[in-house]
Amino acid sequence: MARRSFLEKTLADLATTLEHTVYAEEMARRSGLLQLLDARVKVLLLGFALLVAASLRTIPMQFALLALLLVSLTASRIPASIIVRLGLGLPVFTLLVAAPALVLVPGPPLVHLPFGLTVSTTGAWSVLTLLLRVTASVFAAAALVLTTRWSDLLAALRALRVPLVFVVVLAMAYRYVFVLLELVQDLILARRSRTLRALPGPEQRRWLASALAVLLQRSLRTSEQVYQAMTARGFRGEPRTLRPRVLTEADWFALSVGSATCATLWLIDLAHP
Repeated sequence: MARRSFLEKTLADLATTLEHTVYAEEMARRSGLLQLLDARVKVLLLGFALLVAASLRTIPMQFALLALLLVSLTASRIPASIIVRLGLGLPVFTLLVAAPALVLVPGPPLVHLPFGLTVSTTGAWSVLTLLLRVTASVFAAAALVLTTRWSDLLAALRALRVPLVFVVVLAMAYRYVFVLLELVQDLILARRSRTLRALPGPEQRRWLASALAVLLQRSLRTSEQVYQAMTARGFRGEPRTLRPRVLTEADWFALSVGSATCATLWLIDLAHP
């Protein structure tokens, strides 16, 4: 099988990125557990879960929080393949970065390795704690993003008094990134359609430099056009949603139970010596 060129791999990666984004929007429209809750409730609950995940010290409480987040993702009809990718992405990278602490952190010996290295109990405990915290944080952030429409999330952030500048920058970045991806995709597809053979490395790098310059010029012009289009459609700086909601009894119940659960885990962790 012929090896794919740089242009083909980049084009495939861009198409995959757009496909994942569209699929995430589709998951936010499903009738799962978190999808039924108001976006403001999810921001508060999952934000609280992030704070608790960063403060827990005991391994059992960290596993308990991680299990609750996994149950929430499963009940929200998030596919198991996505949950596995979330658990094997940033957490694995974190494990690789933190691995030297296994032998560098002093403490009682746990495992003796070749070349005179020793894994300490303190080092293993600290690496496991960091890994569980990162995994729980990834699951909490993914639960919010994958189960909430972007427009509802921005409106919820603004309703919770997040500064307007921050919300507007997020809104513009989200809208503009798709335009930028389409521009890059068009550039690469145009180059590929005019290429009859595999390009050598130096020629690919020269084309990439010129493409970046063209992309910068187009992006500056397109950014102004995107803002004018948003203004023409009624954008006045405040994010709005077509589905305004009043908190229901189910929302208040979920907020109460979720907050009480996170607080209970945190208090039990504090009481542990």
